[in-house]
Amino acid sequence: MESLMRTGRVFYGWYIVIGGMIVALLQGAFYVYGFSVFYVPLVQSLGSSRAALGGVIGLSRLEGGLIAPVAGWLIDQYGPRRLMFFGLGVMGLGFFVFSQINALWQLYAIFLVMSLGASLGSSRPVTVAVANWFIRRRGLATGLLYAGFGLGGSFSFALAWCIDQFGWQTSAMIGGVLFIVIGYPVAFMMRHRPEDMGLLPDGDTIDESANDGMIESGTVSESSTSVINEVEMTPRQAMSTLAFWMLALAYAAWASVVTVVTVYQIPFLQEEVGVSLTTAAGVASFFPFLSIIGRVGFGITADKVNVRYILPVLFLGQAVGLSLLAILPSISWAPLYLVVFSLSYGGSIPLRTVIVANFYGRKNFGTISGLLQFVDLPGTALAPFFVGWVFDSVGSYRPGFFIIAAMTLLGAFALIFARAPKITSQHTTRGRAG
Repeated sequence: MESLMRTGRVFYGWYIVIGGMIVALLQGAFYVYGFSVFYVPLVQSLGSSRAALGGVIGLSRLEGGLIAPVAGWLIDQYGPRRLMFFGLGVMGLGFFVFSQINALWQLYAIFLVMSLGASLGSSRPVTVAVANWFIRRRGLATGLLYAGFGLGGSFSFALAWCIDQFGWQTSAMIGGVLFIVIGYPVAFMMRHRPEDMGLLPDGDTIDESANDGMIESGTVSESSTSVINEVEMTPRQAMSTLAFWMLALAYAAWASVVTVVTVYQIPFLQEEVGVSLTTAAGVASFFPFLSIIGRVGFGITADKVNVRYILPVLFLGQAVGLSLLAILPSISWAPLYLVVFSLSYGGSIPLRTVIVANFYGRKNFGTISGLLQFVDLPGTALAPFFVGWVFDSVGSYRPGFFIIAAMTLLGAFALIFARAPKITSQHTTRGRAG
């Protein structure tokens, strides 16, 4: 089996990308974007306030941020496969339990458990794996990976139809089955780094004759055709740079706007624009679908243009897009909001990953990216609760949307100061390229 993986004509890194897309699709459909579809049925079923229900996703994101550094370290040390088996199992069982709840505290409890599963079993391990398998084509590979989340979000319409036809409980059970039946085969084929299979990032070639005796040990021959210096910073070194803290501030703002839109987009369209759940979910499904263009398109661009020049513009686009949603007079104006926000949001997703890997390297990418998620906790945890509180106080989501848009502008400004750290010999490792 391993021999076939190494000798196949298609670089195995692309199989990693495809597998990651499948897991991302599941998480996007049922967890990341799916909560917004479950939102109104849960309000009606549990009789809870918007603020209390918004706090569920905020608290689960808080937990995800708290364990992110540990999860990243575990992936760096042990690879993605074992953690994916555990995390996907937790997600699958979690959706089964979710389908049986009848009280708000039970919803909080199960989403905390599912947040653990999501951190260990889906987005983080596949993101780390893809970042490790690619350097020159990292932007394209990461953009394709995150296109899976966009495709998953496009299933919001199908999930809404399923809820209308069979109820939210049955729909949740379907999600649980899919996480196990589809997720486990993907976890089995995951590999941590190309070097573990005697390969090089991006599918670069090596001297096969000199490498024959080295491949089983997972090392690469010293007679490879060329040598590159690859940046490899430790977490401590990364945290000592200004760029790390500017990225942290920007990502906190990004987490705020993304969490608010994914949680409140459908309720806003239902309750303030006055459309049905199916129509609102249909609009929402175009949001991640259109974002695929940004994810892949700007991912490709990131392989050719300095990422730090692109990201601030994309953050600005998200601020403008959320403001357009806030002033939406009728559903006929939704396409304008969708185009502006979806493209800028989609483009920012892979570039957030690419810039961290480019600045700090592959070896400790999981840990460093986990630390960045940890320090953006205020935006992730408080933003949905805050917007829910605004609605409960004034009867509208719009003021909360404007405030979150202003925070996103602050994030764009911070990115201007996020420059690549100065590299010395202690920050590099000698790698092989074909």
